[in-house]
Amino acid sequence: MKQRLVVIGNGMAGARAVEEILARGGADMFQITMFGDEPYGNYNRTRLGRVLTGEDSETDLVINPLQWYRQHDIALHTGRRVERVDKFSRHVFASNGRVVEYDLLIIATGSHSFLPPMDGLHTPSGTIRHGVFTFRTLDDARRMVQLARQKDHHRAAVIGGGPFGPEAAHGLEAQGLEVEVHAGSRATAILGSDRIAGLGFRDQPNLDCDMVVVTAGIRPNVDVAVVSGLAVERGIVVDDHLRVMDEEEIYGVGECVQHRGEVYGTVPPLWEQAAVLADHVTGVDRSSMYLGTRTLPLNTAGSLLAPAGGK
Repeated sequence: MKQRLVVIGNGMAGARAVEEILARGGADMFQITMFGDEPYGNYNRTRLGRVLTGEDSETDLVINPLQWYRQHDIALHTGRRVERVDKFSRHVFASNGRVVEYDLLIIATGSHSFLPPMDGLHTPSGTIRHGVFTFRTLDDARRMVQLARQKDHHRAAVIGGGPFGPEAAHGLEAQGLEVEVHAGSRATAILGSDRIAGLGFRDQPNLDCDMVVVTAGIRPNVDVAVVSGLAVERGIVVDDHLRVMDEEEIYGVGECVQHRGEVYGTVPPLWEQAAVLADHVTGVDRSSMYLGTRTLPLNTAGSLLAPAGGK
């Protein structure tokens, strides 16, 4: 009988891990179930800027359409967040009440945008204000385009640097907005009551703007691991085989994991980790090891660390 393989996360890391498993004959070994927060198949987040500029359509980003999951007999639950794992009975519990049993579990929950503390960022109910955006998902890009095209929106501010800050600025300029990027300055408040009116700073005059994009780095999504009693420091702690520390049947991959003290936020580590994980899960190469990637890890604020020498 096939083993039950459950994957929490349908982003670039989770889907890549499944691709690698299938490439090693995993379809004959596993009955695969995947959960994804977003209502789509897997898509390439690194090209979101091209959707913002209009160079790519949303379909151009798709890596694995929904048909791909059906072709490989993968049970995909879109728009469903796994809230808890019972590692003793080997069950996952989803937000819609669905409970799925597993023999092997892969956690690939990715990361979320870091929101620096500032006044006026949230509504009284705790949600992010209308007109304030992060830039991590296809829905983010879609909503940014919709607001930028409204006639009464002319200026945008981008808070933070990294790779997504310039992409967001370039994309909004392509939509006809004036854009200012504030990578190093400290914004202390988002101004305005009914709608965004500007940014307030501690050390410079206020900036008038109609929308704000925050690209101040990312942090690993570890909530499900914390609630489930798994080993978590900055990320979910994994060994050189991508197995979660002290767990025999649970693996982790991608931006949510911490390996040898490092948390990564770029694509190459995801691909390398997925290949090693697949080697072990399928038994193709038990000696395969992930020893780290020569790329920029994340610091505790979620921003990319500068290389040695500060350049």
